[in-house]
Amino acid sequence: MKKLFAVLLVLFATTLSFAQAQAHKLAMDRGIFTTDYTIDGQDVDSDAFERELANVPEAISKWNTGNTMRYISWGAAFGGGFLLGYGIAEGSGYQAPESYKMKVLGGGIIIVAALIVEHIGNSKKDDAVDIYNKEIGKIAGNESVNLSLVPTEQGGIALAFNF
Repeated sequence: MKKLFAVLLVLFATTLSFAQAQAHKLAMDRGIFTTDYTIDGQDVDSDAFERELANVPEAISKWNTGNTMRYISWGAAFGGGFLLGYGIAEGSGYQAPESYKMKVLGGGIIIVAALIVEHIGNSKKDDAVDIYNKEIGKIAGNESVNLSLVPTEQGGIALAFNF
């Protein structure tokens, strides 16, 4: 019975030594209106992409920063567009006040600033994918359990587990 238990223990331990976290390659293709997300060449939705990205804390942090900047840029673009449109509508009247020029100029500047913030947010998201693809291989190699036979001080051998 002891020999059977020892054989099963060794078999179990050797299978653990080959167990590693699976490393995936993430990619995203940003189009004009949509973004295609792929994991190992297979198309996935954005939620599955983000769940996989969450395996690397630094990557998901950059991804969330990029998303936040994206939403801020949308709000700013909406506000700038409203101000621009209001200034144009106000300036199209017969006796238009001179303040409409400042509204048009301010709205245009806000829209340009929103586009810059959107670009910075997109680059943060690209950086997050790059960080994930670089770091996931290191993490996958570190999560495995290694089994080895080591000599003891008394001249025997012992099983050593490395986590």
